[in-house]
Amino acid sequence: MRMVRYMLPLMLLALVAQPALARHFKVYGYGTLDPGEIELVYWTDYVWKSDNKMYYFGTPNVGRQGLWAHTLEIEYGITDRFMLAAYVDFEKPSGEDFKYVQTRIITARYRFGEPGARFFDTAVYVEYYLPDPSYLGMGKEAIEGRLILEKDIGGKTLRLNPRLEKVLSGPDVQEGLEFEYGASLYGPLTDRFKWGLELYGAMGELVNFKTPRKQKHYIVPALTYKISKALKWNVGAALGLTKASDDVVIKSLLEWEL
Repeated sequence: MRMVRYMLPLMLLALVAQPALARHFKVYGYGTLDPGEIELVYWTDYVWKSDNKMYYFGTPNVGRQGLWAHTLEIEYGITDRFMLAAYVDFEKPSGEDFKYVQTRIITARYRFGEPGARFFDTAVYVEYYLPDPSYLGMGKEAIEGRLILEKDIGGKTLRLNPRLEKVLSGPDVQEGLEFEYGASLYGPLTDRFKWGLELYGAMGELVNFKTPRKQKHYIVPALTYKISKALKWNVGAALGLTKASDDVVIKSLLEWEL
């Protein structure tokens, strides 16, 4: 219960906080919605501590400390294995206006086989990004592909999300496939709480990784609270492990199945 005592203040902060580059901390799982089922998700990230800068709608070198990122998501089950989703992202750096950033559409997730049939339960996830051109000063469309691997280990759930992204337009279109990863391990704490530990990293082009100093890596102690049968809340603190990473980011993820 000591972990619960430490995590509850972070949960309260996430509620009153406002948002980290419209790209949130989540390791996707193998499961999909039932046909006709709808899930609404509200994401919030808050950059609590960072020395890093960003470009924000024509303004260079905007401090990332104090940045809020918000996302609204809707997911819809097509079949018992296939689902679609759409996201709308917003950001507000400290001292700047709250603005729309991008829409992520044609987001599809498909799972293979039945749970437990293979060593890893496997699914794939595809996403298309259409940002506001003035956000980064360019029309930088991109497509993302993510492999989802999940396995139950002694009552705990291990998830792995290797991810590739390709820029489709703008000055970075000549860049190769960018590689990122996500991983998580969750286990029961009480009937309503689950403890979790997550890892994330962005390493650069697949055939030409950035130097370790320029890569972004995070470790995230987290907690999931089951508010009701249909509503659950995940919250955590992402701790940056490299110079290029933000130092501390508070994340909140509220999921509601209709």
